[in-house]
Formats: sequence, structure tokens, C-alpha cells
Amino acid sequence: MDRSKFIQSSSWIRVLEKRLLSHQFFLRLADAPSLKDALRMLNDTIYQTSISKLEKDTDYEKALSQELLRFYKEMYEISPSNIPIDFTVVKYYYHNLKVMAKEYVKKEDLSHLYVPLGNLDIFGLRKLLQENSSSKNEYLREVKETIRLYEKTKRPSDIDINLDRCYFKSLLKLADEADEDIFYSYVKDTIDFKNIRSLMRANAEGADLEFLTDILIDGGNIYKDNFYNYLNTKIEPDSKLFKYSNIYKYVKQGTEFFGKGRSLSRFELLVDNEMVDLIKNAKKITYGPEVIFAHVIAKEIELRNLRIIFVAKQNGLSSEFIRERLRDTYV
Repeated sequence: MDRSKFIQSSSWIRVLEKRLLSHQFFLRLADAPSLKDALRMLNDTIYQTSISKLEKDTDYEKALSQELLRFYKEMYEISPSNIPIDFTVVKYYYHNLKVMAKEYVKKEDLSHLYVPLGNLDIFGLRKLLQENSSSKNEYLREVKETIRLYEKTKRPSDIDINLDRCYFKSLLKLADEADEDIFYSYVKDTIDFKNIRSLMRANAEGADLEFLTDILIDGGNIYKDNFYNYLNTKIEPDSKLFKYSNIYKYVKQGTEFFGKGRSLSRFELLVDNEMVDLIKNAKKITYGPEVIFAHVIAKEIELRNLRIIFVAKQNGLSSEFIRERLRDTYV
């Protein structure tokens, strides 16, 4: 990837970074007395426009969705290459493909679940699928393959499992196209996290080797075959399985938390925190695709934090509850 093409866009991103919400700001939001107060505190931020259009406070998801669409449109316009943005947008593509496959096998209209983001014509693909039309589109091929698998096994979980596998193959392909260390680290670390979480889930459910084989993903830093030796055994915080991996300190926290009888949900927070630590390295880079990629990840996590706060405020949950679930921030 020609780094010199990112000189102008990287300079503009540094300006946009000033709009990102800080960790201290999120702590103040967590202490807001109510959902209405939390929304009001965003009046002087980039979210003001979308929030001001809400008919009622509980419609905050509309404001977050509008900001997400606005943000990605801006990023695609700024970046000289789609690749640094596609790394996060592709997860929405596969979310939509899962919806498409499920509505096809259920014979239901699930169009309200689609996220119309990025350059993939999801409704065009949906029409091709419904009409059983032929196409060389890779995404359509993957959906059809997933549907055939479901029709063979009749296991709804196979839809998610197969498309997750396709998703990570797509990410690894993007990393090869980008050919920059940060993108390989992002994909491989994410796969390792997912596989460790899958192993712990399999152990908690007393699953067999066939199940574990089905849900493990190829392509991580930790070889997939290594996981089989830990099936139906307690995963210690200092397990050799991941002790020498990039994500060791995060997985250690997750296994300690799980070992105290708590859920695997902690891993979702730790994955996000590891990604924040990863992209903070981009602050040292003057220009390049990493600068745009880091900004996109930072925005995704910012939106996640806002959603956590709004949902908690709507349900009357405490500030302490919110603080425990807030992700680290880029600024």
C-alpha cells in the first residue's frame, strides 16, 4: 500500500480526532442522573444534530445509527483507499448476510435488521438470492453455501458458524491486501480471542471434539490444533495455550473473571481494550493507512460506550455498573 497517498487524509484525521469523546467524559456521562441528562450532555459534541431530532429519549438508537452512517460516509470520502475502513465495515456485511440467510430459511421478512452500511448492495444480493439468480458475487456464494449447509444439518447455529468462518477469511484477505503489521495483528489477535472464548464455552457446556472443531477459526497466531489438547480441562490464567501470545494479559484477566463463576461476557470488553492498545501505536505515525484505521476503531468503541451508558440509564442501572463495562478510549 502506497503510504504517501495517505498524507493529506492523515492530517485531516488528526483534526477529527479532537471530536472523539475522552474517558473522563464517559465517566461524567456514567454519573448522569438519567437518560435525558446523559443525552443533554452531548449537546456540544458531534452527536448533537442526531440527538436533537429524537422524538423521545428512548429512541437513542436512531441517533447512534445516524451517526454511524454519517461517520462511515465521511471516512470513505476522506480515505484514498477503502481497505482501512473495510476492516470494520465487513463485520456489518456478514451481519447482513446472516440476516439474509435466516430470513430465507425462515421465510420471514427480517429487513428491519439490515445495516445499510458500506459499498455492498445488500438488498440487491437479497433479491438475487430470493430469485435464485446466478452471480459471481463472493458474498452471495457464501450465503448460498451456508443455506445448503443448514438444509443438510437443520442446525440454526450452523448459519452463524459458517458465516463467521467466511468473515475471518475475508479479514485475512484484506490484511494481505494492506500488507501492514497493524492489520495482521488486528485480525490474528481477534481470531485468538474468539478461539479461546469458544474453547471455554465448549468446556462449560461439556461439548465434544466435533463441536469444538466446528467453531474454531483458522488463521490466528495460536495454531488451531493446540486448542484440542485443552478440551474438557480447566483453563488456567497462566495456561501455556496463550501465555506467549500477544493477548496474554487480556486473556489472563478474562479467565480469572470467568474462574470466579462469572460469564464470558468479560471477554468482549477485553477484546475492545486490546484493540484500543493496538491502535494507540498509530499516534506515533505521521501518515499512513494505520491513522485512518485507528480512527475508525476509536469511533466504533466510542459508539459502544455510548450504547452501554444509554441502555443502563434507560434501565435505571448504577454508575458503578456502567463504569465496570466501559471500554478504554483512544483519547
